Amino acid sequence: MSIVRMFSFFKGESNMKALRIEKPGFARIIEIEKPVLEDPEDVILRIEGCGICGTDLHIFKGLEFAKYPVVPGHEFVGEIVELGEKAGQKFSIGERIIGDPNLSCFQCENCRKGLINMCTGGMINQGVNINGAFAEFTKVNMKQCYKISKDVPVSVAVLGEPLSCILHALSKVKIGVVNSVLIIGGGSIGVIIYKLLGNIQKLRSVDIVEINESRIQAAKRAGVDRIYKAIPKYSAYDYCFEASGSQKAFEEGIKSLKAMGTLIQFGVADEDARAGVPMYDIYRKELNIIGSFVNPFTMGQAVEFLEHYKSIFNEIVGKSFSLEKAKKVLEGEINIKNYLKTMVTFEQ
Repeated sequence: MSIVRMFSFFKGESNMKALRIEKPGFARIIEIEKPVLEDPEDVILRIEGCGICGTDLHIFKGLEFAKYPVVPGHEFVGEIVELGEKAGQKFSIGERIIGDPNLSCFQCENCRKGLINMCTGGMINQGVNINGAFAEFTKVNMKQCYKISKDVPVSVAVLGEPLSCILHALSKVKIGVVNSVLIIGGGSIGVIIYKLLGNIQKLRSVDIVEINESRIQAAKRAGVDRIYKAIPKYSAYDYCFEASGSQKAFEEGIKSLKAMGTLIQFGVADEDARAGVPMYDIYRKELNIIGSFVNPFTMGQAVEFLEHYKSIFNEIVGKSFSLEKAKKVLEGEINIKNYLKTMVTFEQ
């Protein structure tokens, strides 16, 4: 008996169109083979949409742990078109799936401790070290699949992965309604944090700092009413989320904290970035600095949030692109810094 029984909805050509980064600084639109089932747990998705993330831009520029050539794209939603035998016991053709791009080995010491985001045994990062979703189809393991309602717009569903990462960051701290929060970086991450804390958790004091005027206006259209170009004078905060990856933002974030305050480093900095840390302030004010990396065990919760609060997240994705336009985004010919979030979509 074959290890794979095919449940298939594939029709037409055996090739697909994809945007592939061949090496740092060089990407192209190519025809490559559609993914095929190789394992009973395999699931093949027809991609509806995929968010464009700063990590994709880092991979284009050159990322140490990326494996080239690679099809980027890790914030994806799609429809199941083919299933391996075991996957077919849990999922059905036509179901809509948000994919978790990260798959740990579950065997290394860190995984056995439950630290699956710190996997040292060959962690799969879809769109980084294996092909991702800037393509018409992609293949995932059934463990990466989370069903999502077809009532959730594509532009909201592609927020599943970044939302799951944010929920992991929030799980590391205990923020109450009386606490004050500063978010540095008014892109999609900053605005999602703002909405979770301000709109859903009902915190009284949540501020965003963003220097890009177009993003400020986009954030306001998305419902943010406390956003500034600089940290308000005489303000001090219990928590600061550094969501820009900027060295200066990290330094300013530390300065903004009250005694016993906490900075959560969420933004992705360059691998060689260094910041000046006020050692005496950390000592005297008993400050805390916490890192947050990807999304262990939070994707299911993210899907629930998107289904229940989809109207809150409606205005975050401001522009969608074809693969051809997405290539120009990677190459810097199209500027996306004026949007909170952009995505790649495919005509069905």
